[in-house]
Amino acid sequence: MSDDLDIDKYLATEATQLQKDQEVERILSAFRLNPFDILDLPPDCTDKDIKNSYRKKSLLIHPDKTKHPRAQEAFSLLKKAETELSNEKSRQLLLAIIEEAKITLTNEQKIKPDPLQIKQKTKEILIEQELRRRKSLKRELEAQGLAAQKAEQIEKERKRKAEEDKLWEETREQRVNNWRDFQTKKNSNSSAKKKKKLGGEFKPPKVLAEDPTKPYIKRPTNS
Repeated sequence: MSDDLDIDKYLATEATQLQKDQEVERILSAFRLNPFDILDLPPDCTDKDIKNSYRKKSLLIHPDKTKHPRAQEAFSLLKKAETELSNEKSRQLLLAIIEEAKITLTNEQKIKPDPLQIKQKTKEILIEQELRRRKSLKRELEAQGLAAQKAEQIEKERKRKAEEDKLWEETREQRVNNWRDFQTKKNSNSSAKKKKKLGGEFKPPKVLAEDPTKPYIKRPTNS
């Protein structure tokens, strides 16, 4: 009798572990942009339904309660879904998307769509919105990157200009001294050249001797 009880307990434990693993896999395979899918609830569920479903599933897949290697990931998704549906604004936005899916399908098919079709259309709309959001975020990040690069260039130019101004001020006295030395040397050279020009010995032009072979012709003078 004791052996039968042990076997029943073992089988019950194994069944519970199997259920936990299955629930972890279900959550991981659910459409992550739709919290109703993750909590496995219909769109017309109540606040009480959301809390009860979260409590039941969190106890089942909690990382401390199961050995599944991805239990933590599944638990995080479950918590995120419960938070989104508990937020009235977030929940109403999602319900509006589901209603949009219904209207779109009705207009396309001219008949009332079934829940599976609505679920699929909702998934398509949510994916489209997510892609637009990511593209917008990418453009925003790129714009921020360009702005940051421009700001960095401006800052580098400011620092370069400040360093140049600082160096200019630090070498001011040296430049003034160099200019003074240049002027002193220039004036000194000018004075030396002037003294040499004024103080030199006067040398009259040489007188050429008369050539006895050529007759001297006296040029007439006006009296």
